Amino acid sequence: MRIGDKRGQIWVETVIYTLIGLAIIGLVLAGALPKINQKKDEMIISRSIEAIGNIDDKIYEVSRAVGSRRVINLEVKKGEFVIDNAEDTISWILDSSFAYSEIGVPVRFGNMDVTTTKDGDYEVVLKKGYDLDFVFEGEAGEKRFTVAPTPYLLVVKNNGMNDDGEIVIEFSVA
Repeated sequence: MRIGDKRGQIWVETVIYTLIGLAIIGLVLAGALPKINQKKDEMIISRSIEAIGNIDDKIYEVSRAVGSRRVINLEVKKGEFVIDNAEDTISWILDSSFAYSEIGVPVRFGNMDVTTTKDGDYEVVLKKGYDLDFVFEGEAGEKRFTVAPTPYLLVVKNNGMNDDGEIVIEFSVA
């Protein structure tokens, strides 16, 4: 054998070992990536529950005195935050690879309902209802806040009582 042949053999072996190593790394990632995504989704759902709790605290503070207002930094990194004026609810809707609760069964989590449905991926809905009258910038219907790179500045204000004796909470974006 000549010296040039051994050098070529070393390069072939190096390339083969590199390809085998990359294939093993690819297999490990293919198996671990779904679990990593599920854990990330679980953390996002937990943060969304915490955010709804903070918003709930601000609504409660505002509802205690006419004319009071609070500003909320609303970060929507995944899913949609919804203010529904017709039902007087706030909710967070998230697409997830993680089933947070039993599928199709509303589960009470503190003072909110958590519902998980499955249509391909899971959809987790966190919903909190109120005995208040919600208004968003004087409009009826619902307002959806989608994913944004910067936080929304959500203003919550107590506008006093309506004709039915309910406290009117007005939402607006600053």
